[in-house]
Amino acid sequence: MKSHTIRLVVATVIGGGLMLFLLMFAVKYAQRDWSKKNQRASASRYHHAPALLGDGAALESMEPEGWTYDLPASATGRELTRLASLPNGPNAWLLLGRVLPGKTEADLVVACLRMAMAAEGETATIKNDMGAAYLQQKRLRRAASQFWAAEQLQPGFAPARYNLALCFISRRKPERASRLLGQYLGQRPLDSSALRLQATLLTQLARPDEALHMLENYLKDQPSDNPLFLEASTLAARLEQNGNAIRYLETAMNGNPIQTVIRTYQSPTFRSIRLSGEGEALTARMANKARAIFSTPLPPEEIRPLRSTTPKAKVH
Repeated sequence: MKSHTIRLVVATVIGGGLMLFLLMFAVKYAQRDWSKKNQRASASRYHHAPALLGDGAALESMEPEGWTYDLPASATGRELTRLASLPNGPNAWLLLGRVLPGKTEADLVVACLRMAMAAEGETATIKNDMGAAYLQQKRLRRAASQFWAAEQLQPGFAPARYNLALCFISRRKPERASRLLGQYLGQRPLDSSALRLQATLLTQLARPDEALHMLENYLKDQPSDNPLFLEASTLAARLEQNGNAIRYLETAMNGNPIQTVIRTYQSPTFRSIRLSGEGEALTARMANKARAIFSTPLPPEEIRPLRSTTPKAKVH
């Protein structure tokens, strides 16, 4: 039993050593094979490099051989649907058409708006935007047709009425433009740009009293920096309401730039007021205010900043 056990232990040790040797050999072989494969793969990328040194035509052989992928017919529809419908967001084509510059990219803006209309359908907003794009291109007939379409899709659509008024102004039809602006101001009475445009149209139509009445109703609760006080003053001076003209000028002088107020006062409309006694007093007040704003107590080259120094310091 003792000799048998010894022979069994020796055989087990020899077998284990042989298996360990085979395992190490297999690992070394695998590492060497992997290293050779990596070297061949890296060398195959540059096997055309020597040819480039001698012949420039070898550039064509370096081009990888590939194949073209043809998109299926349904891919275009899926992509357009993805662009047109953002999750929980607005129409992407409409946003793109609004952010593009209308003067330099006019055709692209119209194309984006058409895509927005194809994705969302005809709406008053898209029709109005397309009409605005045509209006910037001075294509008045197409612009007006788009604005009328927006008005039909959503009766009383305020932006379309305002833009239609601009079209009639360009066509030199101030009466229809004034009528449309009146309807627009009925919906948005606090739009200062529309009020100024309406006042100008009424003045051209020989109805300055209506324009002044409209501005007075608007300016009752407006701050003094509102520029429409100057418009109201000009209209009052044209209607020979000198008291109201001076009052509106003084109000505008407390909030508007003094240069703008003086430029308005120096217009031919205020000639009779400037020659009156009240006009001379107003001129003196404007001069004092301008002097207080633009004048300095000393010439600028004599003004020196004050530095905080110790009593014994000597500033050279």
